[in-house]
Amino acid sequence: MRRLTFLVLFIAAAYSAYWFIGSRAVENGTDSMIAQARSDGWDLSYTTLNTTGFPSRFDTTVTDLSVSPLGEGWQWSAPFLQVFALSYQPNRLIAAFPNEQSVRIGGQVIDVESDSLRASAGVSANSALSFDDATVEVGALTAQSDFGWAVTLDRALGAFRTQPAAENRYDAYFEIDGITLPADVARQIDPSGTLGPVITNTVLDSAITFDQPLDRHVFDGVGALPLAKNFTLRNFTLHWGQVTVRAQGGFDIDAQGIPDGRITFRSEQWREMIEMMVAAGVIDPSIEPTVMNIASAMALGGGALELPLVFKGGAMSIGPLPIGPAPRFWQ
Repeated sequence: MRRLTFLVLFIAAAYSAYWFIGSRAVENGTDSMIAQARSDGWDLSYTTLNTTGFPSRFDTTVTDLSVSPLGEGWQWSAPFLQVFALSYQPNRLIAAFPNEQSVRIGGQVIDVESDSLRASAGVSANSALSFDDATVEVGALTAQSDFGWAVTLDRALGAFRTQPAAENRYDAYFEIDGITLPADVARQIDPSGTLGPVITNTVLDSAITFDQPLDRHVFDGVGALPLAKNFTLRNFTLHWGQVTVRAQGGFDIDAQGIPDGRITFRSEQWREMIEMMVAAGVIDPSIEPTVMNIASAMALGGGALELPLVFKGGAMSIGPLPIGPAPRFWQ
């Protein structure tokens, strides 16, 4: 019995030592990352940084945090940021954000109020700390600018994770419910106002392939940044008023950042869809009547219309009809 008591005390003392050493390592590592960010040109300030959570977690809280990259013209600030990790699984983190944050972009200040904004991320337990997955989720959110505009949403979810079956390929998923756009933006996209003020639901399910893995070397400032080589759109769905738009497809991206492939849009409300693409700048307004006539011929009988948006040779076209230069993902 005495030996068992000594064993229990020894294990407890050893674990306590591990936690305190680990908590100091977390704080020292955070201090090192902050120092590195500052040396890289980031303006980063805070009031306090401490780690609690004994015995099962490392809970690190930073107060009065302000972050701004040098020369980029924006700043994010919050009264606190909390990062949690299980003491036996430190390669997985959960971040909790305050309900009120602030973003300054140029001379504009945007106040963000949110309900339960949380993020989580994990890396593999290897020397490269290979990226595994990341998730961001929030309930109701309002972004209010001192310029007078506001955006609200009911719920949002974003997830990004590695796809083990394919090299350097990552799944990306986003879903947003109940988006209320600023009035002037809604008028630009929907000049007639027939769709209503709220985008009911938007879903994007995709995959991105990079030219190198996403791991700690991406952020060490030594090697080149990863570049996307392929984008696959498994599903895009937009429900806005009486309009439902769906899309699938994909494209490769060459070394100059030029896409090659196609995304096919499908909708029974194809007239409204074309108007939205014109308002978004995808279709030049001068050729809108021609696109409408072609679409009308392709949708005989009033059924659903499929419009292939083709990227080829640095240009975009809807089927055989050229509509302008293709976007470049980098120079």
